[in-house]
Amino acid sequence: MGLMNMASGASLWRGYEYYQNKKVQAIEPISESQFHGSISGSQAQPYDVLIDIEHPRKSHCNCPLADGRRIICKHMIALYFTAFPQEAENYYKEVVAYEEEEERLAEERRDRLVQCIQKMSKEELQNVLIQLLEDGPEWQYDEFVDTYVDWEDDDE
Repeated sequence: MGLMNMASGASLWRGYEYYQNKKVQAIEPISESQFHGSISGSQAQPYDVLIDIEHPRKSHCNCPLADGRRIICKHMIALYFTAFPQEAENYYKEVVAYEEEEERLAEERRDRLVQCIQKMSKEELQNVLIQLLEDGPEWQYDEFVDTYVDWEDDDE
């Protein structure tokens, strides 16, 4: 399993941002599969990072998240993207494609919802709204009441 497969989504994205923001201060190839580097982060001193492409669990970083643990952190990903910029480009293209697909699906769901609502009778819509407000979170019910219910009409 590769370095990127073992990293969390947050570490991948933050590592990509670190790569883009040129946080990798130094990179030294040790072999074809190992790279050593220093990456600037939130501490005054840069983090000391070693990545091993063949054996990702042997990679290490002295940041608070990964130090002494077998975790792939954003600093390791930033070093990886610096060593392999094409991988960074591929990763970004995948993220963009995923977000575009999610947006397309959300629009499709919304369009289908609008079509469904337009087919419902007034009574059906009222019953659904009441059910949603009663079953939904209390804040939603309260917000609806505060916005739409005119309590002065009750005095008549």
